[in-house]
This record gives sequence, C-alpha cells and structure tokens, in this order.
Amino acid sequence: MSDSDVPKWFLDLAGRNTGMRSFTESGLRDRFGEPSEINLERGQLWRAGWADVAVLLVLLELGDGEVRASPVTIDPPAEDENGFVLAPTCTGLPTSATVWTGFTRFFPQRVLDTLVAAWSADLTTCLANPASLDPGSRLPVGMRRGRPIDSEFDHRSMIRAGLEDDVDQLGQMPGLPVESPGSSSTTLAAVLGDVDLAALCAALKLPQPAVMKLLRGTAPLTPAQAAVIAQTTGISQERVLGAVRSMPRGLVQAADHPRWRQVWITRARRLGTDETQARLDGCQQAFALAARQTGGSEPDWDARLQRALFGEGGELR
Repeated sequence: MSDSDVPKWFLDLAGRNTGMRSFTESGLRDRFGEPSEINLERGQLWRAGWADVAVLLVLLELGDGEVRASPVTIDPPAEDENGFVLAPTCTGLPTSATVWTGFTRFFPQRVLDTLVAAWSADLTTCLANPASLDPGSRLPVGMRRGRPIDSEFDHRSMIRAGLEDDVDQLGQMPGLPVESPGSSSTTLAAVLGDVDLAALCAALKLPQPAVMKLLRGTAPLTPAQAAVIAQTTGISQERVLGAVRSMPRGLVQAADHPRWRQVWITRARRLGTDETQARLDGCQQAFALAARQTGGSEPDWDARLQRALFGEGGELR
C-alpha cells in the first residue's frame, strides 16, 4: 500500500480504457472543474498521498484544516468485519470498493491530491456512523458489510496491516508552524545570541545580507541550513528550528487546501526541495506581503499566495 502508484494506477488504467474516460485527469476536470475551483464536501473520494504513501480517502466530516475520512481500496480485493464493500452501482467506480471504516480518523487537508468521485449523502451517512447501524439494518442498495478475516495468514490480513501503516503515516505528515493565541515568535538571532557572523556566513556559504535575513526571521530557514548552523554554533538543531516563524492560522489553512497541492508539488520539484519546505517558503513570502498592508482586516490569503508566487510558473490557476 505504500507504493505511491497504487491509487494512481486507477487513473492510468482509465486513460487506456474507453469505458473509464471520466476518470482520466482530463475527465476529472470535466466532471469537477479546475482544481483551484473545487470545494471540499462530505462524500467526496480523494486520492491522498505524501512522499511514498498514497491511498484513497472518502471524506465523512470536514474539520478545521482537517477531514475525518475512511481509507478505500479497490484492488486487490480485501475486506474485514469492520468495513463495507460497495458495488459500482452506488459508487460510480468501475469496480467494487472496500471502505475500511475501522481505520476512520482525521487527516490534514494538505495530503489530499485529486478528487476522484462523489458519493451520495445516504451512503456517506452510513459510512460516517457505522456504530449506529444495527446488524439487521437495511443498507443502501449495493452496500454490504465486510466479511471477517479468520486467520492472520489470510492475504487480507497483510493488506489490512499495510493499509493501517499507511493511514498512520498519512495522518502524521508534517505541517507548517501555526501561531497560537498569545504566542510570540523567536528570531534566530535571539536563539543564537552572540554569534561569529563571519563564521556563520562561511559555513552557510551565503553573503552577509542573506544571513542577516535568516537571523531576523525575514527569510525562510531550511532544515539543511539549520543543521549547518547547529554544527557551527554548538546549539541543538531542535532549538535552531524553533526559530522558524509561525504562520497565521488563516494562511496555513489556505495553503493546506487541496487547490494549492499541485502548486507546492511543482514548486518543490523546481526548487529541488521537499513539499513541506516549498510550502513554508511560499507562505513566508505571502506573510511578508500581508505584514506590509494597512488595516486590521484578515488578509485574502489565497490572493496573497498568488501574488507571492506570481512569475514562478507555479501560481494557482
């Protein structure tokens, strides 16, 4: 399940099968619109992933920057007594799907990648509250309870164990530092105290103005730079990374929305870094823009991000 192509193979297959054209990248855009225009809703089926982990998730509840969701598998066939098996007639998928409601949990919005399908309200309600269904409850047409796994040597047991590892990892993927009420940011200069600026410039291989920006917190600090600073100054890398400037919650929520996902992925590839750093750097630029505006109203963070990234070739479209 940790193969990042597991959910993607479904979309690749769609491109080769005329009966599945609506599940190609272009077909999904025709059905749901441009990624930048999509709003999160209950019952949506998303491809989600980070690094080498990828799964399908059906959204059951929307939270503050997160979603409560259940993982879904479509191949190989597998199920257990805590989930449900859905026929194509009720999911719109070309094959049966298993919803593993035993692994329902909250996931950060930032892991959502591609909207694949949208399921009915009745179906979503059943999946969101399986404990409320009596054994004799009538289920929607095309939906049945999963069959128990009788042996740990059953291949379904291995599939379930792999899926559990994946959803655990997916739920813990790193996010941006978020401001909390009453908190204040600490600059790198305050953490380091008296520092040999020339030695720091030499170690980082940066000119003094660039290093000063790092010290003042007006330029993003990468994990690699934090490691160099820790080695040069003798201060722990954890303390150095603690100087990374926290972001306003509204900015983080905007940047974590799936509409920005491909922008961060593309930006990370272009800059030769990881997605977390690409998002942090872009948000710090947007935060700097907002800091220069007048008035006390909440900034339009999507517009600030768009402006900060304009000209990079990866801005939201």
